[in-house]
Amino acid sequence: MYLDDINKPRQEYYFKPPAFVQRFLERSLHDVRDMEIAYLYWNIITTMYPALIAIWTVLPASNLIGAAYLVGFNVLYMQRFILAMHYSTHKRLFKKEAFFGLADYVNRFNIVLVAPVFGIPCNTYWLHHVVMHHVDNNEWNKDLSATEAYQRDNFLHWMVYWVRFMAGSWVELPYYAFKRRRWDLFAGCAVGMGGSMGLYLYLRTINPIAAFWTMAAPFIAVSTAMMFGNWSQHAFVKPEDPRCNFGLAYTVLNHPDNQRSFNDGWHTLHHVNSQIHWSEFPNKFVERLAEHGEKDALVFDGIGFFDVGFALFTRNHGFLADRYVNVGQKKRSRDEVIQLLKDRLAPLRGSTAKKTTKTA
Repeated sequence: MYLDDINKPRQEYYFKPPAFVQRFLERSLHDVRDMEIAYLYWNIITTMYPALIAIWTVLPASNLIGAAYLVGFNVLYMQRFILAMHYSTHKRLFKKEAFFGLADYVNRFNIVLVAPVFGIPCNTYWLHHVVMHHVDNNEWNKDLSATEAYQRDNFLHWMVYWVRFMAGSWVELPYYAFKRRRWDLFAGCAVGMGGSMGLYLYLRTINPIAAFWTMAAPFIAVSTAMMFGNWSQHAFVKPEDPRCNFGLAYTVLNHPDNQRSFNDGWHTLHHVNSQIHWSEFPNKFVERLAEHGEKDALVFDGIGFFDVGFALFTRNHGFLADRYVNVGQKKRSRDEVIQLLKDRLAPLRGSTAKKTTKTA
């Protein structure tokens, strides 16, 4: 296996900002390796925001225009934005001293101002992903987006999972913070969710067509994409140790998605240490290759997470077995690999999922 991802050019953004903006970003970024994230945000702000403003001000109320806006910008930006938001939430984007000392506030613009444009309720992502998902680590009845209780190659189970997130997140997220007495997170989430819903209901009275295509439809689209993505990323869970990070996620190599999504294919390493910079994943993977083998971590070559999800929904386990990479595990036949995958797709609830010690 040759790791092509190491030398592939980045494809997270489409165009660079003017030179003076580039110089400003170089001075302000906490880590200059995040320039691709900053460039992507520039792309979104200078193209998607004007289109959004035009829909609400000068363009006629039109389902055709609304659908074109939704499809066009989601194709261009959704995957890239979700992962840019993801990594710029885990690690600050701008230096503390930037923006006259207001960088702590500016660093939240991704989840407060940009996320709602893609249908993610204001000020909720950090609580859901960083606080809940990474702390509770896919554990059933703790992590809202936990997959372990479902049969992960059953489309109907995913439908239940998706509906639960679509409806339940509006209650479960603020309740999660409330139950843990994280009053700042509770207030921020409640205000963000209440404000998002209130704004939608108000704008719907002004222009229901525009409100649907710029708020309701993006929420449905992004919730579907995120829940399908998270389901795919955490489809395989080691039944003997469901909290082991090498056994609750897996790695996908040599796929174009890695160049569009800030190396998101190294999801195992991200759960092992969420502070690893996205640009370091390919080399870190090589450095820790023996550990992947020792802990029987799953690695696939030439496919992305969405390919895995579709293969599971069609019960095409052989497709995945053919792309399984042995990185030091015991040798397995194709049939043994298929059985391994099936074993890690089975539901874990109650006594079968009570190992809660978080291990590497």
